Amino acid sequence: MVAIIIFILGLIGLWLGTNWVVKSAIGIAERFNLSHAFVGLAILSVGTDLPEVFVSINASVLQLKGVESSGIITGNAIGSSISQISIILGIAALFLNFTLSKKELIRDGIALLSSIILLLAVGFDGIVTRLEGAILLCAYIVYYIILLKSNSNVISEKNNSSKQLSILKLTSYLIIGFAVLIFSSHLVVGKAMYFAKQWGVAQSFVGIVLIGLGSSLPELAVSITAAIKKSGGMSVGNIIGSNIFDILIPIGIGGTISKTSMEGGLLKFDLPVLFAATLLVVIFLGTKKGVSRREAIALIIIYLLYILAKIFIFKGQ
Repeated sequence: MVAIIIFILGLIGLWLGTNWVVKSAIGIAERFNLSHAFVGLAILSVGTDLPEVFVSINASVLQLKGVESSGIITGNAIGSSISQISIILGIAALFLNFTLSKKELIRDGIALLSSIILLLAVGFDGIVTRLEGAILLCAYIVYYIILLKSNSNVISEKNNSSKQLSILKLTSYLIIGFAVLIFSSHLVVGKAMYFAKQWGVAQSFVGIVLIGLGSSLPELAVSITAAIKKSGGMSVGNIIGSNIFDILIPIGIGGTISKTSMEGGLLKFDLPVLFAATLLVVIFLGTKKGVSRREAIALIIIYLLYILAKIFIFKGQ
């Protein structure tokens, strides 16, 4: 019971730390004229994915010390991606129909699907080496540069007489947020490995079902808030950007720090499910109505069926 409470507190800490870091990022972004889609893709997506990054770094350091924790790294990243593209997007889409421009759909749809194919390719032999981890990181950097260039026309500096004071406040949020993230990620990784051992399930199962969904709470909060405020571009942009980030960065960092194992089940079941769900969302966004309530319900059902399969068919392995 104590372990569960500590784990929940760790997830709450990840959420709070992320909230403070995102606040600082938004505050800085307000000094510029940015499109909602750009803010979602380039700023919120990175900020709300900090839990996955810190969990990955913490688990990778344990790997260097000889403690096997690859399943936490891969399960967290893949589980977070599946939950975001299905249940998170589905819940947010209950509040607002999501659409993207043709240009954004082609650019980000290709990036999403390509990132999954790339992860399948580098992990096909069951190992993500340091070189392959670096390849994943470079792939994201290339995408981010393309994103910045394609949105460069919506950026123009604003004048703000209180900039200095605001920057000091935002820096404080940033430092406190990162400190909370570091401490909370340590709690979450430690207890996740404890649960995997006590329950006799794979680390990746704990990463997918508990950490993956739990670390996606910032995306859920941001996307629902944006949807309620009728900012569909920011909401769907946040989710798409987060998924591209999650697929490439946490496992890329993990593999670069310490060679990371990819369990066979992830390659044969979880990544194909992620690819299928992602392709379905891209198809939905390509229609005139985009992701409507009917499609939103379908995405939520897909996630629930996926979790049921993990529990009852694969028995947590």
